[in-house]
Amino acid sequence: MTVPGWRPWALPAAILAAGAILTVVVSPGPQVDNSNPSSWATGAAGTWALYHLAEGVGAHPYRLTGSSFASALQAPATLVEAGPTTPFDPAQVRAVTHFLRSGGTLVLALHRTGIDRPLLRSLGISLGASVGAGPWHALLPLGGRSHLLVGSAKALSVDSAVASAIPLLGTVGHPVALLERVGLGKAVVLDSEAILSNSLLDSAGNAQFAAAAMGLGRGTRVVFDEIHHGYSLGDGGEALLLGTPLGLVTVLCAILLLVFLFSSGRRLGRPLPPPALVAVRSTADHLEAVARLYARAGDRRAVAAHYLGQLRARIAAAGLSPATLEPASAASLNGLISDLELATEQPVAPTELRRLARLADRFERELQGLGLPNQEVS
Repeated sequence: MTVPGWRPWALPAAILAAGAILTVVVSPGPQVDNSNPSSWATGAAGTWALYHLAEGVGAHPYRLTGSSFASALQAPATLVEAGPTTPFDPAQVRAVTHFLRSGGTLVLALHRTGIDRPLLRSLGISLGASVGAGPWHALLPLGGRSHLLVGSAKALSVDSAVASAIPLLGTVGHPVALLERVGLGKAVVLDSEAILSNSLLDSAGNAQFAAAAMGLGRGTRVVFDEIHHGYSLGDGGEALLLGTPLGLVTVLCAILLLVFLFSSGRRLGRPLPPPALVAVRSTADHLEAVARLYARAGDRRAVAAHYLGQLRARIAAAGLSPATLEPASAASLNGLISDLELATEQPVAPTELRRLARLADRFERELQGLGLPNQEVS
């Protein structure tokens, strides 16, 4: 039963409108994660500002995600590890060492969890005693102002048997930043990620120090290691759908529309016509059609030729001839063969053709009595 004035698109349109309004109303506002160090994060620990600083000076920043860590480290480039939150396995430590020896630059800002200790040990550097927070002055200025804000930190110490790092920040005995040469490359190790973070990058001379440590310049390739920053959502389609109110509206409306389509049980578009019924003709139908064809053609010579050929085939199969038969039978057979040959050359009356057919059938039965196999007349 159809309701007067009802339109088939009214119900799905109402569902979509209700879903959009509901999603906008109940969707939470953007949550700022102050512990995420990734270059997508705008919280206090994020490196979003550092990423765009690199863009602003003409460098080419690149976010490393997925599982292609080793293949993405191609010198010359700068690898940024701003407070890693995911451990480095031995293969990844070897990949970073190879990257440095080939001429790459590593900027490693340590995290408080000790996750970066395997990478730190490969450089021959370890953590020492705590040092007080406050403004620090560069021992070897890398450019710009030498006054920097580092925050709480621990002093770095160097294993003289492995490394011979140069102090950059702090005091000579208790540095909080070191420069270590590894092969053709260099590693700048900061004991605090705060100097690279959104919260302190624009403080004092932090931005100038970070740009100099990273070797930023026009054309510089900078790799932000989001694999070890623990970032999983990304900035692609998944982040758009699951991380924004507009994306949530799209997902919810799509689900509601699918539920409506499945529950309504209606197909899209017009129904297909039923398949045409194909009649399968029987053998009797085929024989009847052939008979009608012969009847319309009126060619009785073909029928006579068929009986003549059938009779000759029976005689040949028996190895007989009219000379081997009795005189009366031989005369009748010769006369029948002559009449059939005449009937194949010129049409005969239907009654004459039936007579010849009966005679041919009688002679075939006589031949059958001589021991020939039984063959039906077509």
